[in-house]
Amino acid sequence: MIALQAVDLLGVYVEPAVICLLAALAATAGLQWALNRIGINRFVYNRALFDLAILIATTSLLVLLLRIPGR
Repeated sequence: MIALQAVDLLGVYVEPAVICLLAALAATAGLQWALNRIGINRFVYNRALFDLAILIATTSLLVLLLRIPGR
């Protein structure tokens, strides 16, 4: 099991959740671009809420993947 510990970044301790959030922002931007190209977003009622849900789900998935034992 990977221990999620604070990372020292130039003397500032950064929590792993913040690092996962930054990675999820990049992944969400790519996913939003792909969904725009496919045209799925025209079926979405509230685009901002949908984007927020994708960001939360992606961040949660990254945190859970880091916590799985045996990886």
